[in-house]
Amino acid sequence: MLGISICVPLEGADVRYLGTHVAEKRSNIYIARDSAMKTKKNNMKIIERGLTSGDGVGTKLPQKNRKHFRSLTDLGNHWFKASVEGFKLIRIPSYFATCLELTSEKLEGYVKYIDGDRNDLVGKSWLIGKQAVRSESADLSRLVDHYMGKSELWLEYFLGLLSHLPQINSHQKHQVVVTCNDVKRHEPIIRKLATGTHKVLMSGHFATVEIVIEKVLPEGYAALKNHKLMGAVRIVDFGGGNITISGFEDDQLIGEPIVKDFGCESLLQDLAGSSSLKSIIKQAPNLEILNTSLERGVKKDSKTGEQFLYYGASKLNILPAYKESLGKFIDCKLKEVIKKLDEYALTGEAILVIGGGSKLPFLNVALKKKGYKISSDGGFDNIKGLIEG
Repeated sequence: MLGISICVPLEGADVRYLGTHVAEKRSNIYIARDSAMKTKKNNMKIIERGLTSGDGVGTKLPQKNRKHFRSLTDLGNHWFKASVEGFKLIRIPSYFATCLELTSEKLEGYVKYIDGDRNDLVGKSWLIGKQAVRSESADLSRLVDHYMGKSELWLEYFLGLLSHLPQINSHQKHQVVVTCNDVKRHEPIIRKLATGTHKVLMSGHFATVEIVIEKVLPEGYAALKNHKLMGAVRIVDFGGGNITISGFEDDQLIGEPIVKDFGCESLLQDLAGSSSLKSIIKQAPNLEILNTSLERGVKKDSKTGEQFLYYGASKLNILPAYKESLGKFIDCKLKEVIKKLDEYALTGEAILVIGGGSKLPFLNVALKKKGYKISSDGGFDNIKGLIEG
């Protein structure tokens, strides 16, 4: 398996998605706060709306009459991450639903398009994020289910993200920087479908949203700036539906990024379909619960050293099934990617692994042992680098 062992001990590492962050919950706004660092960069507050864990801290909101906002977005197949000027960083699961009979218009993530430059959307409603899952809509999907969703659905997701903010100003003008895995494919469509004026109802509030797409940048560029890496670098963005490898010399992109049309979703699907998992949980597997379980990571009994990967909020240990699926994922999917990265490393290039997949239990530790740099905040790298810039 290319020198990767999935039986690597955790060695005390915290493999949860939020790393060293501490939790303190207030209302339904979830924020991750770094308990160790005191610098401005590492003390950023993060909103995680509709999630199951996190901590909430009240902060001053923008003026209600404020119109101009600079926004940064990273629309991933599993998670939508963004920065809206004046608010905390936000991350919502990339769920999408439109069959919304009897669904309240006041839910966070709810959008109804009233009028604007997108005539095809007039009169339509949709729901983004955790509440989309809870709606049990007949057409519930995730971004990973839509091959061109990162561009064709970008506007719907962005408006849904704004609907999650704790304050919705009635007139908003957003200057947006977008990151995506395939700029050539997505940029023209994003600019065409999102640019303009959109009158909408968001979480029960009427708003006029004007959007100007300032830039569309390749994934990895912001991460390079966030980690202040110079020289020859390869950045691997391990996402839900894609793995993107980008080469840089200092801050200059070298060639076209390599995009593999698979990611964590392949692992999740294999795990969900495995007989080993079904024999443990004795019910039909739920992808949302599996995804949450992997983000929470492996727990270790301090007395016995035994390791556990719990299925959702239960005490069912699905670790044996996960290791089995992870082994297959490495051999059948990651083999080619890791071989390529090893070739780059042999020439002296630094390898930085970012994205939600960089936190997969055991895989992250194994890649680190190979000499790759694993981001401590891989999910937000494509946002934070732009903020710092």
